[in-house]
Amino acid sequence: MKTPVGLVTAALAVAILLAVSFLIATAHAEPYEVLLGALLPCFWIYAEVGRDIHGRAAPNNPYQAWIDTYAGEDFHDAVRATIAATDEAASGASASLRARMHAAFTRATQLEWIFWDSAYRLEAWPV
Repeated sequence: MKTPVGLVTAALAVAILLAVSFLIATAHAEPYEVLLGALLPCFWIYAEVGRDIHGRAAPNNPYQAWIDTYAGEDFHDAVRATIAATDEAASGASASLRARMHAAFTRATQLEWIFWDSAYRLEAWPV
């Protein structure tokens, strides 16, 4: 598989690198159920942010396509499907596996907050 050059050479923000690294590590080292717990916050938060921004966005916004995507029903349908898949996986999981799912969901939610906060503050690499 060939890696796109832009992905290799892009200077990822610290928060993005942290979040993506967490998701890759989770996908590599944890079972499917835990990975679902880790992925769900990204979908769910983007949907909520998209809906919130959609209601307040200025006309002719350069980010309108992004806003429309994440505020749209198609994306919200995908989020509901991901929530249902996560709930189904959790329903058949042991208590210890559900606890790991919750821990992954919590950590991923924290990383999403860090991502949005760093974008708001226009954070750059400190060194």
